[in-house]
Amino acid sequence: MIDGILLGVLTWLSMVFSFKHLHKRIKRFMLKHFVITDILSVILTFVFLSGISKSLTSVIGSIVCGLLVNITLMANKSLSIDSTQTTTTTN
Repeated sequence: MIDGILLGVLTWLSMVFSFKHLHKRIKRFMLKHFVITDILSVILTFVFLSGISKSLTSVIGSIVCGLLVNITLMANKSLSIDSTQTTTTTN
């Protein structure tokens, strides 16, 4: 169980660092289409992690990574809304 959680967290960190290097249009698309990004991340994570280990560890890692991606997308959406409200109220 702990191995799966660690694998999911490390995979999520890898996705976050890789996201920073994507083209701006791809980033905007991924942030705008929340559900597509979430589904795509879970599918890719499961495919890659099941290639490493065909056990329950890869499933737990995929679930943890999917949850962290979802939380990250929600936090980004919340922070971007807060920053636009702050910008509009100060102008």
